[in-house]
Amino acid sequence: MKKFWKLLLAFVLMLSLSACSKGEGKVEVKDGVDFELLDAVRVTNDSTNTVYYYFLASLTNNSKSNYSISELSYNVTDGENHDVHAIDRQQTTITQSLAPDRSTFVYGYVGYPNNNQKDMGIYFPKNKQFLSFKSIDLRNISDKNVNYSTSDQFTLYEDKTFEFDVDSSKMKYSFENGNSVVRGLKITYINKTNKPLVVPYISPVATLKGIDLNQYKDRGNFAEMDLEQIKGVDFKTNDMQPKIETINGAITGYECFYLTENQELTCTINFTFEHAIPNFASYNPKAITIDLNSAPLGYSQEINVKY
Repeated sequence: MKKFWKLLLAFVLMLSLSACSKGEGKVEVKDGVDFELLDAVRVTNDSTNTVYYYFLASLTNNSKSNYSISELSYNVTDGENHDVHAIDRQQTTITQSLAPDRSTFVYGYVGYPNNNQKDMGIYFPKNKQFLSFKSIDLRNISDKNVNYSTSDQFTLYEDKTFEFDVDSSKMKYSFENGNSVVRGLKITYINKTNKPLVVPYISPVATLKGIDLNQYKDRGNFAEMDLEQIKGVDFKTNDMQPKIETINGAITGYECFYLTENQELTCTINFTFEHAIPNFASYNPKAITIDLNSAPLGYSQEINVKY
């Protein structure tokens, strides 16, 4: 099922980033257009032998004409520009064109098998320049700092720079417009430092094991039913229990790309299972689960949703 993301914190307004600039880690990708690293972090996972590189950069147009983001071409690789096989990758900007005297952010990450890479960074093939992550003091975090807990409020990750807190105490199930909806999962991201930090944010995945309402359209107009009404519908066929299927939930709420200085951001995350319900006739405490997933940190812990 397609995932829909609503950005709560991503590349704020197109503002000047001069206050964040260190004067290092910069490449001119085109006359008057500068790409500058603001932060980079290496996430190592000993249990899966993987390493992820996250980065946050500014793209500033000091020229007198618009700069099309389609012209920006780069690869996260090593200093020799080897063809390193990536296992995961994301690169994000929020604009298609950058006007003169304007700036935007560039965010990305790439995951690799950990082969003790010595000098990773960003290579720009058009002008054959390499921007090492070491030019801005590459930070390091690891899976050794993750925490597992059965509590509905706990700290998932903490080190000297970050704290990620989870709160599922007010998470609630509802049935709306023919869909199952889970609301109220909160993840709080805390920047303990006095500088902007790129965030290897947690990516929750929700699953419902239940009934696909599309298979029972003859039982009524589900979009007009409330929770008590849908609980009263008999889905048995020829005295047989309804077929139970696994349905993935679409997530709305956030993508937390970075935190500003000493910022604490609480993201409320919701999940929608289109045209699906748990089997109310046979309660299963694990019918609706949310996996607090983080591939870079090798973290996977399920939360069960009451319904």
